[in-house]
Amino acid sequence: LAGVLYTWQFPHFNSLSWNLRPDYSRAGYRMMSVTHPDLCRRVAVRHSLGLVAVCTAAPLLGLTDWVFAVDSLPLNLYMVYLSFRFYQKADSNSSRKLFRYTLIHLPLLMTLMFLGKKSEQDKEKLLLEKAVVVQS
Repeated sequence: LAGVLYTWQFPHFNSLSWNLRPDYSRAGYRMMSVTHPDLCRRVAVRHSLGLVAVCTAAPLLGLTDWVFAVDSLPLNLYMVYLSFRFYQKADSNSSRKLFRYTLIHLPLLMTLMFLGKKSEQDKEKLLLEKAVVVQS
């Protein structure tokens, strides 16, 4: 959960700050979208790709079942697509689309994660199976 929230925040806030650059600049805030606009866009893409990795790692770590990884893939790939468009075009339209998508992406991803969560019984069953294999 922490990994998802960490990686999600960068496309969300970088796309939000992009359209507010003039306001941040006038107010004297040193935001990445003002001081390093290329980095702002690259970070959004990098962390969108990170979401794919984090969601794929969840079943490997025993947190969710593989259905979560498969079901979250289209959501995350669309985030990557919008982030890449934001990186390429860097206009208010692409940043606004990415920002709006992040608003629905996180609740959808959390719902999928909740539905795909492994129960304690599943974890205990897996441990017992491993113990039987080790003893054999």
